[in-house]
Amino acid sequence: MTKKLTAILSVAIILLAGCGAESSPTGEKNPAEKDGKLASVITVQKQTRPVTLTATAVAVPKQEAGLCFSASGTIKQINVVKGSRVGRGQLLAVLDTGTEESRSIKQLQLEEARRELAQKKTDLQRSETLYSQGAISRVDLEERRREVERAASDMAQIEQNIEDVKLLAPFAGTVVEVNNQAGEIAMAGQAIIRLVDLSQVKLTLDVPEDLIEQYKPGQSARVIRESGKTEQGKVTSLAPVVDAGTGKYRVEVTVHNANQEWRGGMLARVEVPRTLITGIVLPLGCVGINQDKRYVLVVENGLAQKRQVQVGQVMEDSIEILSGLRTGEKVISAGIAYIMDGEKIAAKGD
Repeated sequence: MTKKLTAILSVAIILLAGCGAESSPTGEKNPAEKDGKLASVITVQKQTRPVTLTATAVAVPKQEAGLCFSASGTIKQINVVKGSRVGRGQLLAVLDTGTEESRSIKQLQLEEARRELAQKKTDLQRSETLYSQGAISRVDLEERRREVERAASDMAQIEQNIEDVKLLAPFAGTVVEVNNQAGEIAMAGQAIIRLVDLSQVKLTLDVPEDLIEQYKPGQSARVIRESGKTEQGKVTSLAPVVDAGTGKYRVEVTVHNANQEWRGGMLARVEVPRTLITGIVLPLGCVGINQDKRYVLVVENGLAQKRQVQVGQVMEDSIEILSGLRTGEKVISAGIAYIMDGEKIAAKGD
């Protein structure tokens, strides 16, 4: 049995050797094969073509908020519907504040508070003049200033009590949800209206630690939608710490959306230019993998020498080499899985 297996293996080796060699018409080996195994070899050079970092991201609005009253009560009116475009500070909804008499009293209180504040400011100006003339002490001057601060605080509180029944737009945008109707009870903190600002959209990228230094605030970015339309964006935010969930840094790219063509949830590809660390890029066929380690076969003195390398970004049919190679060295560019470390090589091509 052992003799039979040995014979079969011997035949297989002979056949493989025959398949791997180029022969002359007379059946002799190609003269080049006598000098070693034929292999395509290239010279390591610096990369000159532009390189980009590419990532896919989902568009989200510049701003979005669920708007609620800070007090509970019956909704008196809602002034918008789903799809309404609103400006910053626009009145969106109002709570019923009770009788007309109670509303009038609150308004009178506000007017009185405004008059009081104006008077305190006048008193302060007069006191500052007297202090500069040495007519009053610094203690008296500081008391006038505290009176102005108290009057301003009282007026702000009355204004807040009145504004608690009003729901105002904190920014310009589009109403995407209206969850209640007039006559319904609204609880303090309950979202009544959802507002989004789509004047710009944000695209968030998850960037590994070894590439985060390639991104700079204000850097231009090329944004390609699924439709193929290309637009310009800008890097507007770099996370100072790594995200605990992804183990990567979050980079935010902003795109203007004046025509409202972008919608929240749209997918896009984001490309930013980058600088190669070593400038060395090889065809994918040059790099092999062995037990999770990447290697190349460098040709030295006619022999294939396996050398471990550190790789970076993959770019279509090429891969970046971060360390392990120098320009001017020669590497085998194809079929490296079939070449042994230390094997004699007859180079072809360059």
